[in-house]
Amino acid sequence: MNKGSTKAKRQENSRSEDEEPTRKPGTSIAEWIVAGVSCLALLAVLGYLILDGLSGRNGAADIIVLPAEVTAMNDGYVVEFAANNRAGKSVAAVEIKGELRDGEEVVEESGVTIDYIPQKSERKGALIFRSDPEGYELRIFASGYSEP
Repeated sequence: MNKGSTKAKRQENSRSEDEEPTRKPGTSIAEWIVAGVSCLALLAVLGYLILDGLSGRNGAADIIVLPAEVTAMNDGYVVEFAANNRAGKSVAAVEIKGELRDGEEVVEESGVTIDYIPQKSERKGALIFRSDPEGYELRIFASGYSEP
């Protein structure tokens, strides 16, 4: 019997040495950290989208047009301008008009269309006149737009 019990102990010891230690069931610390970071990122994105949706984009666009520089050319004068959309709403096909006035009389008109001005951004363009704008009152304004 001694031989049998010794043989059984050897087999038992060899089995326990060959087996890998088993992992405890449950969630590891690394998994909890990744889950927490992912949850915070998801909440941040949802919060941003909710605030962005409630920011009031339903109003009218607020387009301010300011002249920048006048340059003489062979056949006229180029008046560069900056169109600034200060509203929280993007606009498309923005019509910019320019007038040279002598008192109440409009001496010359020019116009250009800007394809797209995103919300709270600026686009630049130019109007071309045959008469020198410095000899008249120059008015530049947005006269219309469409919703993209």
